Amino acid sequence: MSSFQSMNLKPEILQGIADLYYKDPTPIQKEAIPLALKGKDLIGQAQTGTGKTAAFVIPILQKLEENNNDIQALIMTPTRELAIQITEDIKELGKHMNVQVLSLHGGKDITSQISKLKGKIQIAVGTPGRILDHLRRETLHFGRIKTLVLDEADKMLEMGFVEEVEEIFQQTASRKQVFMYSATLPDGIRKLAHRYMNQPQVVQIEKKQMTASNTKESYYVVNQSEKTDVLLTILEDIRPYLVVIFANTKTRVNELVRRLQEKGYEAEALHGDFSQNKREQIMDRFRQAKFTYLVATDIAARGLDVEGVSHVINYDFPSDLESYIHRVGRTGRAGQEGEAISLVSPRQKQIITRFLKSISGGAVEKFLGRPEGKKSEKKKKTEPGKKTETAPESKSTGKAKAKPVKVKPGYKKKERLEKEKQAKKARRQKVEGIYRKKNN
Repeated sequence: MSSFQSMNLKPEILQGIADLYYKDPTPIQKEAIPLALKGKDLIGQAQTGTGKTAAFVIPILQKLEENNNDIQALIMTPTRELAIQITEDIKELGKHMNVQVLSLHGGKDITSQISKLKGKIQIAVGTPGRILDHLRRETLHFGRIKTLVLDEADKMLEMGFVEEVEEIFQQTASRKQVFMYSATLPDGIRKLAHRYMNQPQVVQIEKKQMTASNTKESYYVVNQSEKTDVLLTILEDIRPYLVVIFANTKTRVNELVRRLQEKGYEAEALHGDFSQNKREQIMDRFRQAKFTYLVATDIAARGLDVEGVSHVINYDFPSDLESYIHRVGRTGRAGQEGEAISLVSPRQKQIITRFLKSISGGAVEKFLGRPEGKKSEKKKKTEPGKKTETAPESKSTGKAKAKPVKVKPGYKKKERLEKEKQAKKARRQKVEGIYRKKNN
């Protein structure tokens, strides 16, 4: 079995790996690191949370000339949060080496970055826009660069950075090693590889499920009006070490933080209205476990790598699979166990079912919803006033799936109002019933 020790890495790197409690290489690390150390250009396809950052950082550190003050490696990322996170990872893995790394991204004073670039910088990590800004100002030079990395290349192209990426490629040394890491391999990446890479080796880590196997995933079907009660019940029961709660809007984030603080929870918000400095301060406090409950928009879904995030909760369910995968990927990292819990409305059951099919079954351990009576493997006719019927047992989850059906034309408004009235009176009992079902 391949190990970090068998890769003939520098003792300082092995010590940095040990300090981070990495035991065995992940599949992407096992495949990619040996090829990278042989000088091969590399395309790595792997999902978030699989250890791909270390898969390219370790070879960079292994080849680094510590007495050389030139920039020897450039790592491009689509977001400033990811740039900051990779910079921190390099510092951690290389803390026993004399390595100087600088993060280049918007939201920071460019004059401060220019001043630091006049000194000894060996690895630069940044977003395409800010890197190009420095290149055009002639404050950044890549004439002696040895390694160029595109991380989350598919996202970079989706965000419209194609021209910037190509211009940066053209301004770097012609002889260099190139790594591209991506969750998918669209045509745009293949074209870039054809133009700028030298017979790249492709490492594809195919997984039957796109979320980590050591992350337990579950979800609850609840009405919007019940969500906060359900959330509070969940938090009271799980008592997480660190938890990220995702909401879809800044307003919702602020409202949730207010409600949690009223209940005595140590909660803080993270969204796009904060300055970059403020975001970094919040994240530093979260990493140090100064507070437990981080309520965030999708700004935290990428690039947030915090040791000890025991739970992720989707208070608002995302509309696309990629966002779901990245959110869930904030827990269960580096081989640790994690749990992801989603709150979905009755209408969103179709979305979660579609996501389950894409993840290829088995990822969500429990199909949870409000008790609707005894379920059997045979379909039952929908009675007037009921909006769901029980389908045959799912092959992928082993659980009965509820699918929406149209309400019969004869469904009377007063019957609906009466049911809503009864539901409102029994709301707390329903919430407790949902949660009891989880624990059974």
